[in-house]
Amino acid sequence: MLACAVLTACGDAGEDAPAGVEPASIEAEGDAPQLPGQRAPEGPGGPGDDELAQALDELDDALDGAGAQADEVDEADEADEADALAEEDAEELVSEDGWRPREIKPGDRLAVILREEGLDRAEVQALVTALSPQLDPTRIQPGQRYRTRTIDGALQGFEYSLGRERSLRATRGEDGAWEAEELTRETETVIREVAGRVERSLSAAVTASGERSSLVPLLVDLFAYDINFYTDTRKGDTFKVIVERVELDGEFLRYGRVLAAEYVGLGGAHRMFYWKAPGTGAEGYFDEDGRGVAKTFLKSPLKFTRISSQFNPKRMHPVLHRVKGHMGTDYAAPEGAPVWAAADGTITFRGRRGGAGNMVIMRHEGGLTTLYMHLSKFARGQKVGQRVKQKTVIGYVGSTGLATGPHLHFGVRKGGRYVDPRSIDNHRASGVGAKHRGRYKQRIAPLRRQLEALAIPPAATESVSDKVSK
Repeated sequence: MLACAVLTACGDAGEDAPAGVEPASIEAEGDAPQLPGQRAPEGPGGPGDDELAQALDELDDALDGAGAQADEVDEADEADEADALAEEDAEELVSEDGWRPREIKPGDRLAVILREEGLDRAEVQALVTALSPQLDPTRIQPGQRYRTRTIDGALQGFEYSLGRERSLRATRGEDGAWEAEELTRETETVIREVAGRVERSLSAAVTASGERSSLVPLLVDLFAYDINFYTDTRKGDTFKVIVERVELDGEFLRYGRVLAAEYVGLGGAHRMFYWKAPGTGAEGYFDEDGRGVAKTFLKSPLKFTRISSQFNPKRMHPVLHRVKGHMGTDYAAPEGAPVWAAADGTITFRGRRGGAGNMVIMRHEGGLTTLYMHLSKFARGQKVGQRVKQKTVIGYVGSTGLATGPHLHFGVRKGGRYVDPRSIDNHRASGVGAKHRGRYKQRIAPLRRQLEALAIPPAATESVSDKVSK
């Protein structure tokens, strides 16, 4: 690569020189041009060469010194300017009541932060004690935010953010003691209507409708009893959703409950509505006739998967390279993807077992047992003998044991014999009680009309370039 010489303009060939600047040139096969007042050399090795060399050395030394001084001046100026800008920014960020925002930096510790704010060791201990019921000082992380309030040079308030909605604030009481309280910001729940058509994936269709991708897991959860979104989703499928959207100061915070949803695809049309029974507090999703949507077994025990190997009693094993029955279904998924309990049941085994790697075994009603193999790790807080609900996370996808890559091996035994998971009879959960059926239909009537009124976007048309490339 060519380097740029002093007084040489670097640029593209043929680029015009800036106004007032002549293009640099290089003299070839001739004497260097003599500057006014410059003494011509007296010949090779003569006094002229020595004097020129000495002059150049002196010039280099002078330039080096001047450059170093200029660098020092520039760095000092830049530092002063940065400090001034920082002070201006800080002044602008201080709230009207004197709270100044701060951010945890790598290596920061709460005690050190408070000492830097002017507190002595006893005061630091008192403030940390006041915060400790809600804040573990050893678990603060870089990037987390806090605010301080100083009056007459003394720290009078400390507020630590626990998220976008909550913060923990400590202030001095009249006696000088620190008192802490949790503050909650008020949120607003708005109802959003969403409709889309699948062209590439459900996720892409949701984001194309203007909503966040975090809506996708909600839809997958709702339809998990009827649809496996890796094997059953097809181009042209449509969906409609009426969902609560929680906002803070007009900005998206999270999604709340899905009030009504519809999915039309290869397996037909599926529509469901949220309902909470009056008095009992029981809630769930039901179809238009009030029948329960939930079923005894999930269509898939993972949120996002593709089937990499079906139930096959005569499969050639990919690791052992011999015929060995594959008594279950393999779901390829990213390392760490959550694995659900396929049905309500009790954990009977939770540990490592030979080629199965990390495994969970669950016992269910009707003489059924489910097995979840090759897990990377287990869900926290669970143990053998514990009863867990359907769709509870029991572990995470991995490749422990005899596995060629991260996946879940899901097996089902009925009466002690392995069976194809797809052959299990799936029964619906109980529906809306007879005494509430009329009220239920009144409640969902406006939601049904809203769903029917939602317009599905037209199918995307291929561009001319797309057609030519095929």
